[in-house]
Amino acid sequence: MQLSVENFDHKALVFRDRQAGVSVIYDAERDIYTYNAYCLETKLMQELYTCEYDFLEDALKLVNDEFGTWELTDLGEKADSGCGSCVAKKH
Repeated sequence: MQLSVENFDHKALVFRDRQAGVSVIYDAERDIYTYNAYCLETKLMQELYTCEYDFLEDALKLVNDEFGTWELTDLGEKADSGCGSCVAKKH
């Protein structure tokens, strides 16, 4: 399975101590939401890769193309707190 429009906000692709996914970012200067395709090292909490897109489909394509062989994992509680529960991201 891969990340999709329906699951990107509560799932990520995981391999060992690395996680790849898509997050939503608010750009106050442009007053829009953008999508951050990322890969991070979870033990060190160090970002290894990040690229910002205006369209969700573009961010999902990059993450799935680069990390699509990794295991699709439910983020669980992480999606229910902080920005994961932000009402604004649903727009």
